[in-house]
Amino acid sequence: MTSEQAGSEQVAERLRRGAAAWARLAEALAEPRLEASVRSAGEAVLAALTSGGTLLVAGNGGSAAIASHVAAEFLGKCIHDRRPLPAVSLAESHSALTAIGNDYGFDEVFLRGVQAHGRPGDVLLAMSTSGASRNILRALEEARDRGVTTILMTGAKGADLTDRADHLLVVPSEETPRIQEVHLLWAHAWCEAVDLVVREER
Repeated sequence: MTSEQAGSEQVAERLRRGAAAWARLAEALAEPRLEASVRSAGEAVLAALTSGGTLLVAGNGGSAAIASHVAAEFLGKCIHDRRPLPAVSLAESHSALTAIGNDYGFDEVFLRGVQAHGRPGDVLLAMSTSGASRNILRALEEARDRGVTTILMTGAKGADLTDRADHLLVVPSEETPRIQEVHLLWAHAWCEAVDLVVREER
């Protein structure tokens, strides 16, 4: 078998596995308690943004990309035109991240963003597929101390973090790509709902 054939087989196999994993996840995500938790967190985001609050979003690596994506959806639009809404990705500035990491340690890169921007009535949406990211956990602690509503999206390994956030949303998977895909699915659902509600206010 040539390397090209082997590569083609791997691509096909990963697509099959990914689709099969999503088929299982689709059923698991409809579990009533999980669905209710996701809905409750989305309602908190909606309430904050429609009453003048700000959405802060934080994550590392792929979750940092999702954080930027989600903030952009609220500043711009997801599915419908409406007024821009205040959303800040705490992972956005390379200068800030490297300066804070260098001067204070990487554990504080999101904590200081919460200190700068977080106010009562705001929401911090934090993402950690493992639930073990210290910079995320420290940001959550700081947010709660400041009266900021906290949402933690994680995977199966973070299922015991119920005391770390007001809303703990656990993807029933240990596969990082699937976990991150579900996090974006949930955030997109909230963005779409906010678009519709805010558009109706115009």
